[in-house]
Amino acid sequence: MGERALPLHMSVDLIRPEQSAEELYGKGYVYSPKLYARDYEHFGGDLLSLEALTGRELCVAGEMPVICHTGAVTPGAVHLLEKAGLSIPSTLYTYSSDEEYVSILQKLSLQGKKVIFQYPHPSEDAPDSLYWVDPSVIAYVSDKRSIPALVPPEHVPPRRMVSIEELIADTPPLPFILKTGDGRPTSGGCGVLFIERTEQLHTISEDFGDLSTIILEEYIEYDRNFGFHFAADQHGTVSFLGKSEQVVNDDNCFRGSWISTNAEPFERVVEAGFQVMQNIVAAGYVGTAGFDVLMRGSDFYFIDLNVRFNASSCGLMIYKSVEDVYKKPVIRLSCLEWEGDFGEGLSVVDAYLSQNQFIPLSLLDASYVARKTGPSKIIGLVIGHSEEEVESILLSMEKDRLTQRE
Repeated sequence: MGERALPLHMSVDLIRPEQSAEELYGKGYVYSPKLYARDYEHFGGDLLSLEALTGRELCVAGEMPVICHTGAVTPGAVHLLEKAGLSIPSTLYTYSSDEEYVSILQKLSLQGKKVIFQYPHPSEDAPDSLYWVDPSVIAYVSDKRSIPALVPPEHVPPRRMVSIEELIADTPPLPFILKTGDGRPTSGGCGVLFIERTEQLHTISEDFGDLSTIILEEYIEYDRNFGFHFAADQHGTVSFLGKSEQVVNDDNCFRGSWISTNAEPFERVVEAGFQVMQNIVAAGYVGTAGFDVLMRGSDFYFIDLNVRFNASSCGLMIYKSVEDVYKKPVIRLSCLEWEGDFGEGLSVVDAYLSQNQFIPLSLLDASYVARKTGPSKIIGLVIGHSEEEVESILLSMEKDRLTQRE
């Protein structure tokens, strides 16, 4: 655990965000991308993937110090990030356990620092005075119950609050969607259930959330599902970062996204997204957000507001720079896994980087994560001239044991 100052290395072809996190928030703050809680039931069960997220935004931080897991900034990982033309902050606060993470927060608090959190933390570990954005604001804009107050009504699916007892006693027509209504933020698809059989209602436990306050939402038959991403800087200026189309497996597990900075042909959605983001800014928020939107004919519905750095945010922030350097316009964010020696995995990543086919964003050595076993995590951008070329690269990576996250 501790503060690390990394040597600065220059690359011929530098990849830089159009606007860094430091420019969004201002100078003098510390960025914490960690999803931290006393329990992680609302954040999904893959804690290794959560730790990998602490390295994902390093290349868009500017010179803002970042708190990240030690396993995400091993010498080999840093070397590959720099080889790709990415720049990471010269000052990092690294931890190897939740206890060390809390110790860093305590140290920063004593120093009078302000931290930019992505989620509210337990108050006993992060006092309100430590936050740059007020924790009540983060809690409000992250609360699924707040969606009707932030989104134009014509773009919100019909919904109401119910208890599990009411649902069982008077079950609405199937299928429908249930979302946690207790105010706790969620991630990784947790806190949302697709109900297509009445028997499912009898299997819902309190791990899902407070069963007396559940959001019942009408299921929308949709044509396509996109994420629309925005940023709001310290002056309240809102910008459109781009859009993403999620790629999921048969179990609806996130495997990555096709990303683009082009608003076409969804200008109406982007216009509505600007309004939503401005409402979020009016609540006191500064930072990035990604809105999950379902398309059905000419109609569209905002089904979730992910008011934080999203999986695609970093890739979109460097999209134009990547395109300028590598001259490849088709980009897919990919979440990959490597079983075995991490050094061997880095060599495989290096091979695809050297062929201008893959840009790493986060490289987590799983052996550094205490009391957790599983594959090392690799997040990055697969780039090509067409979707077919990108798919072909991913198939080749699979053969080389860089597998897509299941």
